[in-house]
Amino acid sequence: MTALTNNLQPMSMSQLLDRAIRLYRNNFLIFVGIVAIAQIPATAVNMIGLWLAPTPELNFSPAASVTDIWLQTLESAGLGNNPWVWLGRLITLLLVQLATAAMTKAVAENFLGHKIGLFDAYRKIGRSGLTLLLATFVGVVLIIAIVIWWLVVPCLGWFTGFGILFFFSGIVLPLIAPVIVLERRTALEGIKRAWNLARRRFWWIIGFMLLLGLFGQLIVTGPALLSVFIVQGSFGSGLDSNTANLVQQVISLLLNLIYLPLRLACVTLLYFDMRVRTEGFDLAVLALSDDANADNLALTAPGLGQSIMPSWEEFGYFALITVAFVVLYIALVLGVVVLSLGIGGL
Repeated sequence: MTALTNNLQPMSMSQLLDRAIRLYRNNFLIFVGIVAIAQIPATAVNMIGLWLAPTPELNFSPAASVTDIWLQTLESAGLGNNPWVWLGRLITLLLVQLATAAMTKAVAENFLGHKIGLFDAYRKIGRSGLTLLLATFVGVVLIIAIVIWWLVVPCLGWFTGFGILFFFSGIVLPLIAPVIVLERRTALEGIKRAWNLARRRFWWIIGFMLLLGLFGQLIVTGPALLSVFIVQGSFGSGLDSNTANLVQQVISLLLNLIYLPLRLACVTLLYFDMRVRTEGFDLAVLALSDDANADNLALTAPGLGQSIMPSWEEFGYFALITVAFVVLYIALVLGVVVLSLGIGGL
């Protein structure tokens, strides 16, 4: 139990990343395999959909209305009336939630000192994968409700809506997976529990998730765009948009197979760290003695007593996020304008 006691200590951002990277490195093939079981079929379905029903290229007419432009943009992104694309989206959503549940289980078991195989991780999730999928749909409904709050409610909604949306979608939603998988919560309970956990270290957890997101952009988005640019440059005009989309999906698949396990490991360890800091989770696990594994962590979970309504202080935090976003957006626009004027003056 000494190694487990050392693991269950409050961690700084750098320590949390270091612990997740070491855990990922020691279980590289298992973690990548768990994600590959879901990502490869999902990508294959999306590629088949593009092959059977290619998405149209953007070709705006000068006389096109704003509505026509939006419709063409959505269709070119695969969000029109293409049933194959929608089928691919649904299958991807289901498989990704199952992989997320299995990865969470595998990370938790290894973190607590128990080795687990690739297929055992999927076998042990039970119904939590489907519960996580249901929670995702509920989360989408809540996001729509937050957007309505943002756009419709005068003053309070206008100033806090974006901040609430950012916090819920970027911070709370990722924490739902470890809550549902490890605490065996229902979809609604998982959302409420993740919301209350995230509120306990508001700015710290925002900073960590922004750091993790930046890390993901550097590892996945940047190399993916660069690779597609190189491929298009190599083939020139002979590469049509659908072929470029297929190439981009393959590249994104390979990069996601490397990054997603690390991201899910970070989120799971973040969940443990939050519980150690605020709930005495380390003492609760030590009380389980040799029974401390991911299957019985639900025994250490507290009740759902805290209200989900934000306090006035938290409304102030959300307003600060909204104002910060507006300031950054204005600075970005001004920077682009100044750069354009400077280039035009040369």
